[in-house]
Amino acid sequence: MSQPPYRKIQRMQALAWGVLCHLAFAAAVLSMMVKLYGGMQAGPTLPLPAAILWDAFLILQFPLFHSLLLTPKGGQWMARLIPGGLGKPLRTTTFAIIASLQILLCFLFWAPLGSVFYELHGLPRLATTLVYIFGWGLLMKSMADAGLGVQMGYKGWWAVWKNQNVTYSPWAAKGTLRHTRHPMYLAYTLLLWSGPVWTLDHVAIASTWSLYCIIAPLHKEARYKKRYGQVFQSYQKNVPYFLPRFLKHKPEKSS
Repeated sequence: MSQPPYRKIQRMQALAWGVLCHLAFAAAVLSMMVKLYGGMQAGPTLPLPAAILWDAFLILQFPLFHSLLLTPKGGQWMARLIPGGLGKPLRTTTFAIIASLQILLCFLFWAPLGSVFYELHGLPRLATTLVYIFGWGLLMKSMADAGLGVQMGYKGWWAVWKNQNVTYSPWAAKGTLRHTRHPMYLAYTLLLWSGPVWTLDHVAIASTWSLYCIIAPLHKEARYKKRYGQVFQSYQKNVPYFLPRFLKHKPEKSS
């Protein structure tokens, strides 16, 4: 814990990395928000079967590479990615940048496979739009409950900029985490299935990424059990895995 103080050039590098992180994050959110709501219709035109292969790559690159980065080897790779002794403290920022660019790649360069086969209008469209908005709200709230500094990537670059060590708060179940162990994955699933415009493209990405949202937390929980031990195991026993329960979780008191 004796790394700071950082040199001015390191602090400026961290600031630049932070600006890139948040620009990429905003662009990723905007692209996903617009394209999902519109049924994934806009994008480059490719002939079949090239479009199918390209879209399959776009669907799979996010969960596969995202999961790889969460492994110890992935963390080590990100720590070596930035020179000048900043790789490790900027690891959360680097992770957020890569995840944002992956989402941006998928939604900006998706090649539409077909026309609309179902679209809601009137009150049904309004209802699903409200669910869609709620899903985004739930995602933002669950990210805040899990720690915005990590989720948005600013914990790393901000600590370097302030000449501080990167510190992490002890894990605690709060907010949405008291009702379901994986509110962010639940929010993503809700977003994937609540748009008013349905195409083959929308079905393909919704079904594949929903499966990822259900399976991926198993690996996350394995990491958390090693890291937090009995505290997290007690939490697992009291809070449902995916579908929420609205009775507040009361963690067991440590002796």
